Order: sequence, then structure tokens, then C-alpha cells
Amino acid sequence: MFKQIAEIISENIDTITRRWVDELRQSERTQVHHNMLTAEIVSGTKVTLHNFAQSIAARESPDHETIPMPALQAGDLRTGPISTRPRLQDLTATRPLGGPLERAQQSAAKHGQLRQTQGFELHEVILEYVKLRQIVWATLKEDTERRNLLLDVDMVAYIDLLLDELMLTSTENFYHASVRDLEKRAIRDPLTQLYNKDYFQQRLQEEMRRALRHSEPLTVVMIDLDRLKPINDTYGHPVGDAVLSAVAHVIADASRQSDIPCRYGGDEFAVILPETAKSQAEVFASRILAAVHGLSVVVSQIDRPKGAPINAESSSNGNSKPLVLPAPSVSIGIASFPEDGRNPEMLVARADAALYRAKREGRNRVSN
Repeated sequence: MFKQIAEIISENIDTITRRWVDELRQSERTQVHHNMLTAEIVSGTKVTLHNFAQSIAARESPDHETIPMPALQAGDLRTGPISTRPRLQDLTATRPLGGPLERAQQSAAKHGQLRQTQGFELHEVILEYVKLRQIVWATLKEDTERRNLLLDVDMVAYIDLLLDELMLTSTENFYHASVRDLEKRAIRDPLTQLYNKDYFQQRLQEEMRRALRHSEPLTVVMIDLDRLKPINDTYGHPVGDAVLSAVAHVIADASRQSDIPCRYGGDEFAVILPETAKSQAEVFASRILAAVHGLSVVVSQIDRPKGAPINAESSSNGNSKPLVLPAPSVSIGIASFPEDGRNPEMLVARADAALYRAKREGRNRVSN
């Protein structure tokens, strides 16, 4: 019986998927599915159904809840014994590692994560599985009646258990992806994807305590983008944002995994360098200075404001080539624990003072 049910599902995967897509597109509650039933979603659903069928053929159940299934014969289907869902302490069977149910769960997990990144709501993900479940059962009913088979209650409970597991896996991963996204938004600057000022202040407190406890050096580097206002005034804020993002990318690339690069505010950045003396921080700052100096920021034609000046990299009519901005520059200030300050506020104030000293001395330089 297990193999027969698995064969019915396997033979009807394309039909089930097609009916599922049609059902979702006809539902008034899921208008979003008109544009978001992509090839990746459809193929992923087919993979899930294939492994779901294979798990039935292998008589797999989730690790935490296994229903003992009697060896039913076709002639016993109308009178076979009915087993109830067992208590956890009565379980003796577990599914093999890497079996088809695990692969089905992996597909379901990917589905939930993808729907979260696409901006779906949780109820829409649940509705997808409700629709899929309805179509799976409708297909089984049609095919078992045609073959003159009757599903035993145990088998119904078993299939429901597997379908429940897939829905839970998908929704749990949707939820966890949502939580991770919220956590990321809480500590990241949306434009540059560097850490934000609140996170900088929190981590600086932590790193300062660690430096005090272990008598280790700690350096704060403040970085300010020179002359951003003329860029905004001449080309518009979207172009200024593109320059900020490009500089942020340089800072992130120059930072070690243990460093904490942040957007401090406006056109100013800050980097916490744990276990780093001032001489080492000067090397880091010089590397950023050189990388920014060699940076080319290309603005596409569609982003260029009307009336913006055309530079040498643009065509004579200003339409055929993108705008290439001159390389920007940054001014950098450095302050280190313990010589420049023994608390976070003093360290930031000294780094900020060094930054403005670099600006007064002509910009595009490092000061400490």
C-alpha cells in the first residue's frame, strides 16, 4: 500500500503542481501569487512532492513522532487495524539521516526562506500549503477510487503527519528568516549595510571593557567623506548616496572579521579596531585613503539628474555613456586606548578631534 500511494503521488507531480499554481492564481486572497510563482518556486515544490512520495515508500516519519504502520495487504484495506498516535516515550523507529523526508524538509525550508525574502506574509505561506494539501488529497481520492483502493485510517494519519511536518518546516524557516531580517535591520544602516551608530556605541562599550580587563590596545578610526555636499548639490542625492555606498564598500573590504565598521551618521564612518595599536591603525587608515583615492563611481544614465554637467568620460550629447565621477577623498582621525582615552566617550571625542584636524590641514589625510 505504501508503494501504491507513493506511485500515485509520483505519477501526478506535474498535475498536482499545475493545479496548485492555478488554484493560487484564482484565489482572491493571494493576488501576490500572480507574479511570484516563479520557476524556482514551482520546481522546488516538485522536488518537495517527489521526496514526500519517496518518504511514504520508505515508511519514514519525523524523528519526534513516528506512527507504527501495520503491513497491510490490498484485501485487508477495509478492515485493517487502527493505531493511534503514540506517546513520545513509546517511539522506537526513527528516520534515517539524509533520507527522503529530510530532503523534503530541506526543500520546504528553502521555500519558507525564499517567500520571506520575497516579502510574503506568513498567512500566504500557510495558505500555499493548505492548497497543496487539498490537491494532494483530491488526487489521492480520485486515483484510489479508480484503482478500487480504500485508504486505511492509519495511512491517512501518516500522510497528514508528513504534510504537517512540511508545513511546519516551511513556516518555521519563514519565521526564523523574518527574525534574522529584523535583527539585521536593527543594527545595520540601510544604505551602506555597515553597522549603525547605535550598534557602534554598544560594541564600543563592550570592546572597551574587554580592553581594560585584558590590558589590550583598542583603536577607533573616524572617517569623513570630503566634499559630499557639492556632489549632492550638483548631481542630486541619489548620486551622493552612490558615492557613500562605494566608500562604505571600501571600508568594509579593508576591515578584518573582528573589526566593526559603522556608518556613524551622514557622511561620517567609524571603525572599531579591537586589539589594535595606533601604529597598526595608521596602516589600516592609509590603506583606506589609497583605496578611496583610486575609486571610480559610475552613475548610470537613468540616475543622472537633468542638467548635471558632463565630464570627460561622458559623450558630447550626454546620452550614450554613463557618468564617471572624479575619485572622492576622505579625511581620517585616529584615537587609541589607553593613551588617548580610557572610556568610550573620550576615545570618540579624541578621534573626532583628530578627524577635524585632518580636514583643517587640507583633507585627504590621516591625523592622530
